[in-house]
Amino acid sequence: MNEAAKKQCEKRTQNIKDVFDNKIPKRVPISVSLPLTAVADYGGVDRKEAYWDPSLLEQAADELCDRIPTDTCIYAGSVYAPYSSQTLDAKNKLMSNTGIMQHPNTECMAPEEYDGLIADPYAFIVETCMPRLYKNLNAAESGAAPLYALYQESVLEYDYYAKTGAMVQKLNEKYGYPTDAGIEGFGGRAPMDFIGDQLRSFSGICTDIRRYRKKILEALDAIYPMMYKMGRCPDTAQINRYNPVMFQLHMATYIRKKDFQEVWMPSWKRQVTDYAALGMRCGAFLEHDWTRLLDDLYELPTGMYFKFELTDPKAIKEKLGQKFVLGGGFPLNNLLTCTKQEVIDKTKEWLDIMAPGGQYIFGFDKDPITLADIKIENLQAVCETVRDYGVYDNAGESTGDVFNQADYSHSQVEDFKSKYYMTWEDYLKKFPNTPESAKAQIMAAQDNVFEKFFYMSC
Repeated sequence: MNEAAKKQCEKRTQNIKDVFDNKIPKRVPISVSLPLTAVADYGGVDRKEAYWDPSLLEQAADELCDRIPTDTCIYAGSVYAPYSSQTLDAKNKLMSNTGIMQHPNTECMAPEEYDGLIADPYAFIVETCMPRLYKNLNAAESGAAPLYALYQESVLEYDYYAKTGAMVQKLNEKYGYPTDAGIEGFGGRAPMDFIGDQLRSFSGICTDIRRYRKKILEALDAIYPMMYKMGRCPDTAQINRYNPVMFQLHMATYIRKKDFQEVWMPSWKRQVTDYAALGMRCGAFLEHDWTRLLDDLYELPTGMYFKFELTDPKAIKEKLGQKFVLGGGFPLNNLLTCTKQEVIDKTKEWLDIMAPGGQYIFGFDKDPITLADIKIENLQAVCETVRDYGVYDNAGESTGDVFNQADYSHSQVEDFKSKYYMTWEDYLKKFPNTPESAKAQIMAAQDNVFEKFFYMSC
C-alpha cells in the first residue's frame, strides 16, 4: 500500500471506528458496493463467465473504485455461485438463463418431522436436509456421487476464493479500504428464520405458526446451541466492537405482531443478548418494513448496528438513533428514477434526517442485482454528495448511549452435541493414540465442516 492509500485507509478506518465508539466522525461513512453481476455488466463481461473466473472483473472493479467514492471496496462478490450449486446439483440455488443466481422458495423438512429436528438438529440437517436440497448428496439415488461432488466443490471453492481474494486485496491496497473495521460478518442466523428459510420454507413456517406452534417453540430451544455456536466468536480474545456479527432478518414483518413477540423474537433476543454478554456487537439487516416493531427492537442490547430497508427513516432515527448505530435505508430506486440534480437533492434531504448526532453509516435499502437497476452517474453523484455534504462540524464529540458489557447476563447454553460432531473426549476414546497437540487441528476441522453444512442449509 503506497503512502497516499495508507493515509486514506487510516482516515476511513478512524471514521468508522468513531461511529462505533460513540464519537461524532469527521463525516458520514459510506458503505456502498456492487455485486458480481453488476460489476460484470459495467465491464462488459459475461455474467456466467465471471462467476467461474471473478478475476475477469478486475479492470471493471478498479474503474469503479476510482470513480465511486466509498469507504468499502466497491466489489461485493456473490453470495451464491454455480461452482457450488451446479457441482452439488442444488434445488435451492439455481442459475438463470440471464446469469443471475436465484434462490427459490424451497423446503427440505415436512411439518411432521419436527421431532427429528429436535432430537439432533445437526444430524437432521446432514442426513435429511442436505440430500433433499442437493441431488448429488443423495446417496440413495446417486450412489458414490456425494464423495465426488463434495471434493470437487471444495476444489472449485478454493479456486474461486483465491481469485476473489487476490483481486480484492489489490483493490484494498490501491485505494486504501479498511480491512479491520466495519467489515460485516454474516455468521449469525436468527433461529426462527433458520427454520423458515429453507427447512420449512416461508409459506410452510407461516402455516406452522398456527398449526404446530408448540413444536416450533420446542425446536427453537433445541437448535439454540447450534445457532449460538455458529455466530459466536470462538476466541474471546479476538472480540472487538468494530466488526459486527450480522443477521439478515427475513420473516418478522410478515407475521402477526403477537406471533412475532411470542414465537419469533425471544430466541433471537436471547442470542444477541448472550453475544452482548461476551462483548460482541451484533447487527442486522431489517428486511422489509419494521416501523411497527421499533419498540421491540429498542429492547435489544445497546450499540447494535441496524441496516434498514423500507422502514420510515424519521421513525427509526427518532426511536433508535440514540441507542443504536443505523445504516442503509436510502432508496436504491432513486438512482434509476431521478435526474442527477434530483438525486443530489434527495441525498441531502436524507442526510438531514439521518446524519444529526452521528451513529449513521450511509448505504442503500437494497443492493442492485444488475447494472440496469441503477444509473452509474447517479451512484457517483450520491456518494460524492455524502462525502462532501455529510461533514460534521462537531467531530470528536461524544454521542449516543454507551454499551456496557456488564449490563447483560449470559443464559445457560447447553454444549453443542451431535452424533456428527465429536467432543475431544469422545475422539480420544475412539483414537486413544492421538496426541494432545493435535486437538486444535482436529476440532478446527470439525468446526469447518460444521460451518460448511450449516451455510448450505441456509
